[in-house]
Amino acid sequence: MQFSKKFILEPHFFAVLAGLALPIALQDLVKFSLSLADNIMVGRLSEAALGAVTLASQPFFIFSMLSFGIASGGGVLVAQYYGKHDSLSIQKIVSITISIGILVSFLFGLGTTLFPRQVMRVFTNVPELVEIGANYLRIQGFAYFFYGFSNTMIMLMRSTREVKAGLIVNLSAFFLNVLLNWALIFGHWGFPALGVQGAAIGTVIARAVECLALVVYVRFMERHLHFRFRKLFHFDITLFKDFLHYSIPVVVNETGWSIGVAMQSVILGHLNSTIVAAASIVGTLQQMGLVFIFGVAGASAPIIGNLLGSGKNMQDAKRYANTLILAGIFVGTIMAGSLFLFRDSILTLYAIPSDTLALAKTFVCIQCIMILLQSYTSPAVVGILRAGGDTTFTSIIDIGSLWAFSIPFGYLAGFEWGFSYAMIFLMLRLDEIVKFPILLWRIEKKGWIRNVTR
Repeated sequence: MQFSKKFILEPHFFAVLAGLALPIALQDLVKFSLSLADNIMVGRLSEAALGAVTLASQPFFIFSMLSFGIASGGGVLVAQYYGKHDSLSIQKIVSITISIGILVSFLFGLGTTLFPRQVMRVFTNVPELVEIGANYLRIQGFAYFFYGFSNTMIMLMRSTREVKAGLIVNLSAFFLNVLLNWALIFGHWGFPALGVQGAAIGTVIARAVECLALVVYVRFMERHLHFRFRKLFHFDITLFKDFLHYSIPVVVNETGWSIGVAMQSVILGHLNSTIVAAASIVGTLQQMGLVFIFGVAGASAPIIGNLLGSGKNMQDAKRYANTLILAGIFVGTIMAGSLFLFRDSILTLYAIPSDTLALAKTFVCIQCIMILLQSYTSPAVVGILRAGGDTTFTSIIDIGSLWAFSIPFGYLAGFEWGFSYAMIFLMLRLDEIVKFPILLWRIEKKGWIRNVTR
């Protein structure tokens, strides 16, 4: 009886959760499978190529997190207005969010295509890595122009519980990208062997096709967001202020967090190529391990947002939150355990030296612990607290733990204290340890349970 007071036990709730979480998880799995496939193919060229492409991908990672922040901020409002059945407000918020997403994508795309060497020198001072990375980046930068629209639209569709279309588009782009990379990197099907430049070309073509498919879908088939291209850069002032109020903290959060993660790569990039390669491999495996946790987190946002926006059963919000977090922990335990058990089999896919392989095995063990912590923190931050409009608090916690703990301690461990590579890697993950008890307290406090619609 006590259990039923704290958790949702209705079969319908779990059917809705599975129907949202599984497609979202598969979308993320597609994205990270692509990173894994790219790493494996590029890694077969050389260790330097793997390290260079990994570092060259950091600006895109920052951009993708910024894009995610913009879409998440708009998604807070879209989810609650969807629960309120206010289609006009949804259309206006979507137009605001897409317009800003496109603008940011063009700024990043121009920066990376026009100044690739300068960008690479931010992440490493190794001439070989700078040269290889710049050759990749000046081509791959064109992918930004397409991703800004695609990713933002898919994220907003999630707020209305529309997840299948995004999955189909992402899955199609994934297979296209893998096939193009295989052909262009190694020179199959009569194509020249272009190495890392082939990987960049394949990515750009796949992103362009993905964007075109979504343009067609939202113009002729999408029925919830009511988006129209003629509404781009037409802002409702009142809703724009609401968007800024809830979006800016999320944008600051994702931007500050992604820059912080990129700074972790800068720290590793100034040590040597062995630790860069090992951390790159484990970073990709970590993302693969987190996909189903992100699925639960992604599903939590529309479920909580729709509930709060409707104004009904507000007292059930805490029970919903408890159940969603428990689902995240359950999934996280399975993913961390699987990664730990099959680490040797997975790592043998990489053509890397034995010392890099041994270091990667150690990093995997550390990362499994972090995945368990993230099975709580990710649904709490991305899904539950943001859905209630508690975006300022989540921004402070996410950025503060990373910049106050992970980065300074990682730097000191690497350049001042002379710690082992394993300890440096652990120091760079301190933020998850710090966040966990704070978020536990915040969820229990219930201050995040509020309706943010007008």
